[in-house]
Amino acid sequence: MRTSDKLLILAVAGTFAYCTVVVLIPYTAAASASLYYWIMDGASAFGYLGAFAVSFLGNATILVPFPYVVIPFVLGADMGHNPWLVGLVSGIGAAMGEMTGYFAGYYGGRLLKEDDKINAFSEYVQRRPSMTPFMIWFLAVMPIPDDILIVPLGVARYSWWRVFVPLLIGKTIFLTAIAWAGRLGLVWVESVFLGGDPSSLSSILLGAVGFLFIVLALYMIVRVDWSKRLAANLPQ
Repeated sequence: MRTSDKLLILAVAGTFAYCTVVVLIPYTAAASASLYYWIMDGASAFGYLGAFAVSFLGNATILVPFPYVVIPFVLGADMGHNPWLVGLVSGIGAAMGEMTGYFAGYYGGRLLKEDDKINAFSEYVQRRPSMTPFMIWFLAVMPIPDDILIVPLGVARYSWWRVFVPLLIGKTIFLTAIAWAGRLGLVWVESVFLGGDPSSLSSILLGAVGFLFIVLALYMIVRVDWSKRLAANLPQ
């Protein structure tokens, strides 16, 4: 059995085990929720620095849901803070947090032995320079997980600054919008973006599904024949 197949089975089994433990042992979820609210209270007290820190932590997590956007929203609503600055500081922290997934893929990709497939995927991405930064930006500016693309790009050794720049722009736009939504008092934003309970069953399942999508994306890198796809896209 290939290393990639073993890692896929292990990841799926580990995810199901995680969900089972959290559901069957409520104290586990309660402890994580208590830690979450403690972090959020501390971040709110530290203002801009807290916005940076919690945005970094919120985007550095993959398996555990972390609805960090409550801090930019609350600080944006506070007349003592500038929503533009809140969005910028939060965007920088969020982009840096997402880069932990990139570097995890960059260095963790050594576990995958099918180096030819990984190198072919890297070349495939490099040959299509216009789409990749746009996709990174699109995922960053939307309230959907970025890791499904960021981690595989790390595995493929895609240039880190080409990942970071569109991430920074997208996250800054998104979190500036959240901060201004807080200032303008948009109730629907709070219900859509800030209503997540990290200990709820829906949050746990959402985090697990997101993690499995990331694993599946990595698995596809080492199973698809990217050399053939690259050849098909080259001019004859």
